[in-house]
This record gives sequence, structure tokens and C-alpha cells, in this order.
Amino acid sequence: MGLLDERSAKQQPDEELWEDLFEEAEETSAKAPEAAAKGKKGARAPREKKLPKRAAAPKPETPKKPQKAQKPKKARARAAGKGLSLRQVLLLAFLGIAIVWGYLTLAKLFKQTAAVNPPAGETPTAATAATQTVAPPTATPVPPTATRSAPPTPQNTPTPPQTPTPAPPVATRFDEHIKANPDNVELRLQRGTEYLRLGAYAAALADFEHARSIDEQNPAIHLGIGQADYLLLNWPAAENAFLTAIALDPKMPEAHFNLGMLYYLQGRYQEAAKAFDQAAEINPDYVEAEAWLAIASAQYGDANEALAAAGRAISITQESAIVHVARAWAYCAQTPPNLDAAQGALLYAYKLEPHGIEVLITLARFYSDYRPEWLVEAEQMAHYALNWAKNDLERARALYTLGHVYLAQNRKDEAKEILANAADMTTYEGQVLLYGIVEDINRALAP
Repeated sequence: MGLLDERSAKQQPDEELWEDLFEEAEETSAKAPEAAAKGKKGARAPREKKLPKRAAAPKPETPKKPQKAQKPKKARARAAGKGLSLRQVLLLAFLGIAIVWGYLTLAKLFKQTAAVNPPAGETPTAATAATQTVAPPTATPVPPTATRSAPPTPQNTPTPPQTPTPAPPVATRFDEHIKANPDNVELRLQRGTEYLRLGAYAAALADFEHARSIDEQNPAIHLGIGQADYLLLNWPAAENAFLTAIALDPKMPEAHFNLGMLYYLQGRYQEAAKAFDQAAEINPDYVEAEAWLAIASAQYGDANEALAAAGRAISITQESAIVHVARAWAYCAQTPPNLDAAQGALLYAYKLEPHGIEVLITLARFYSDYRPEWLVEAEQMAHYALNWAKNDLERARALYTLGHVYLAQNRKDEAKEILANAADMTTYEGQVLLYGIVEDINRALAP
């Protein structure tokens, strides 16, 4: 009880304090209506708390002029369902026309193709045959009709026929002039030379002979006659013409050179070398004459003259295939033959002129005579020469080379057939003109 009384005694002042506070509050509430009544008579009301200052209001902007309302974009107009523009409508119409036109064109082409190539079992009509000039040729030829003319015969074929047949006359730029002046010797010479270039050898001979009937003392006319007879394989007449040209003009190197070629193909190598040497003396820059002098000298075993002539030829130019062929023959004429150097020279010549008839024939003969392990390559070169032959004489030489390779391969039956064809092409008045064919035929016939 004592502890409880002490706590009550300590709390007593606090209760008195609360009672005093309540009494003051009652008095204040009683005086408040009186103070309010006095304020109506002029007393100032108690000051209210000031609100915080607001930020300064922004200055009013100058009102802008109202802008015109923008028109809706085309994309929005389309989205709103207003339709396509005129430009788009025209573009679509153009595309539609183009598609229709393309379809009709394809249908027409398909129809023409179907007409040219009828299904199996159908016969082409005249209407379908007429469309064959538009469509490409097919594997199955279409029979010609009356409305279709035969194609013209080609004037210069890459592969000559089996028998010596000159090409038909062809049109030249001298024809009209010769019609106006048929006895003009110079025009006849020019057209005859053009005929030789085009392979119309009989027509060339006719022009040269007409010119000779007017002027027998012109060496150029006899040279032309000799060249035409040489290519027509009338070699006796060609020899006479060349000798006549030399007699009229001993300083004509072309006449000596052509005579040398005639002698060489007949196997008359020493006479050929003499003719080539004379041509080279007249014209020291005549590279073909020096090269063929080396080749002819090598054939009859004069290695020194062959090497000297080949050296002179290559000193004139190294870009001619025939000079490297001449070097190869000179190397083969040495004792012992320098076969590696010869083969290198021939391969370089082949690089310079892969379609040259003399390069291909010499390579085939070199492989068959000196490199028996390369007989397959020899046969290949002979076939290349046959394919690239430009006239009957070149074709006969290529056939003779191929037959020679067949003999080296011991294919005697095939060799006999090929050599017989070469002999037929170079026979004149019962005599085979090309040297070596008869000897190889005898070898093929031997048991």
C-alpha cells in the first residue's frame, strides 16, 4: 500500500494541470463570439496565412494566323475508299495490254514451232514447210516443197572433194570492168590472182591464158599460168610456165620459188634447193625461200647448208612457223640427229600456227619416223592436216602422211586404202606426181 500511495502522490500535480487547461479553453470559447461581434464594427480580422507565391505567368504569345487545313494524303484517301489515281489506272491498263501482247506472241511462236516440227506420223503441209525459214533446223530434215528454193552451193568449202575439181567461178570486183574492157591485160591478171586466192583455179587459168593471147612477153602472165596449173595438178605445164617466166625475167624471185616447190614435191630435192637459193639471192628478205632451202637441203642430207639456211631464215623473223619447221629438219639432218631440239622447234612452230598444213604434216612425219612411241600423236596430227587442207593438193599430201603413219603402226590394209586415194588425186596422165606415195604403196602391198 505504501508504494501505491507514493505513485498516487506523484501523479497529483498532473491532474491539476489538465484541469487548468480545460478551464482556459472554456473561457476562450466563450470570448470568441464577442470578438467576432466587435470585428464587424471596424476591428481588423486576424491575418490569414499567406499562400506561397506562384511562378510568374508566361507572357501571352502573339496568336498565329490559322493555317489552312491540309488535304488528306493519297494513301489515306485510298484507305478511306476513294479509289486509285488516274496515273495508276493508266499504268495498270498498260501492264494489262503488255501481258496480253506477250501471251499472243508466245502463242504465235509456239504455233509456228509446232507447225515446223509436226508430231510423229504427221506429214508437213505446204503451209508448215513455208515457215521453215523462220524456225531453226531440226535433226529430222523436212522434204522440200515447190515453194522452197534450194540453198546456194557454197563457193569455198573447207574440205575439198576427193577428185581434183576446181571451184566454180565466183564474183569479183573486176567483173564489171572486164565486161567493159575484156582485153585489158592488167585487169585479167588481177582477176586471175583473185581467182587463185578464192580457189577458182580453172577460172584463173582462163584469165591468164586470155592475157597471154594478148601479151606473150609478160612474165607475170606465165607465172600466173604456172601457179594455176600447179594447183590443178598439171605439173608438166606448170614447170614450163615457170621456166618461161624465168627466161623472160631472171630476177623474178616468185618464179624461182614456185619452181622450187614443184621440184620439192616431186622429190627432186637438189634442183629444188637450187631454185630456192636463187630466189633468196634475188631477194635476201625472202624468208620462205631461205626456210625451204633448209628443208630441201636436209632432205638430201646436206646438214651444213640446212643449218646455215635455217639460221638466215630465223635471223629475218622468228614469228613465222616455217622457219622453225626448217630448223627442225636441219636438226634431223645432223649426225646423230638432234631429236630433242627438232621436237622443240616443231612444237614452237605448232604454237605459232596450229592449223598450218606444213606444220601438221611435219609433226606427223617426225613422230612416225623418229618417235615411234608417239604414233598416236602422229596419227592425230595427220587427221588434223586432213581436216585443215584447203585444196586438193594439200588434201592429197595429208592423205599420204596418214597412210605413212598407218604403215608405221602396221595397219597395212588401212594404209593401202588411204594411199590409193592420195595416188588417185595426184595422178596426171597415168603418172603419180607426189613423191613417196608409190614407195609406200609398195610397202603396204608387201607381205
